Amino acid sequence: MAIRRVNHIVLSVTDIEASIRFYRDVLGLTVVDTIPGPGPAPLMVFLRSSAESTNHHDLGLLANASMDASTEGTAPGLLHVSFEVGTLDELAAIKGKLEVAGSVKQCLDQGMHLSVYALDPDGIELELIWRLPEGSWSYDTENERKPLDLEKARARWGGNLATGAAAGIPA
Repeated sequence: MAIRRVNHIVLSVTDIEASIRFYRDVLGLTVVDTIPGPGPAPLMVFLRSSAESTNHHDLGLLANASMDASTEGTAPGLLHVSFEVGTLDELAAIKGKLEVAGSVKQCLDQGMHLSVYALDPDGIELELIWRLPEGSWSYDTENERKPLDLEKARARWGGNLATGAAAGIPA
């Protein structure tokens, strides 16, 4: 089992429009996808760092923050950091270790990658992902989060299919 690299981070932000402008206009990231919010502003925005990036996103911004952590929402800051593994067998192995440690929070099929969410000893959320093969997802497909079925995924892709960094695909 090998963590290949950091895949992306997600930040909880208080003003999503200001954050979009900062990461797009100041740092040069490109908005590639959004999830609509209840009002005119998006709930979530996905950005990539360059045209060469093959990630669905390198940075996610979630407009769910509140300045006061006692109110509904998430305090501004790091929501989670995502680590990439190379194969479904590696994802299953790390999921097993996290289960033994009592750390697993949830497991999801997110359309562009398969995810195991866990908490570290300080309660910091981590996401361990296996990237779906190139060409098997599109920005035109609606973002859908459904429960992860590792056995179904293994039946479709095989346990040893290397993707992402493990397949030599640039970030």
